[in-house]
Amino acid sequence: MKTAFPLGRSLLLAALMIGISALLSWLAPAHISTELSHRLLGALLGAMVVAYANAIPKALAARTRCAPAAQQAARRFAGWILVLGGFGNMLAWLLVPIGAANLTASLILASSLLLAVLRCVRIRADTTPT
Repeated sequence: MKTAFPLGRSLLLAALMIGISALLSWLAPAHISTELSHRLLGALLGAMVVAYANAIPKALAARTRCAPAAQQAARRFAGWILVLGGFGNMLAWLLVPIGAANLTASLILASSLLLAVLRCVRIRADTTPT
């Protein structure tokens, strides 16, 4: 299966995430508030979800059990809904009061993931021979 994010790029993004997390942790007590550090890290995680979700429709599958058009439609839907969930996650971390930001962001992302999975299950059920 050919992926839109090769291994090298994925490892680079992971190293970047760890580096930014370490930088925010180092800056937090002296230069920026702990709240701002948490907000920026949460928004960064949302941006990473957006980046990976944007690549979902571009990934090519080697073999499918359903019609290729149905699978591509499911990939497009999953990509769109997870991009929206990632943006919602970013907005929740940036705008919601910090006490509720984690729960709100998690609920937004979990509901978008649930919608994507339900769409894939529905397509699989529609294409399963009876």
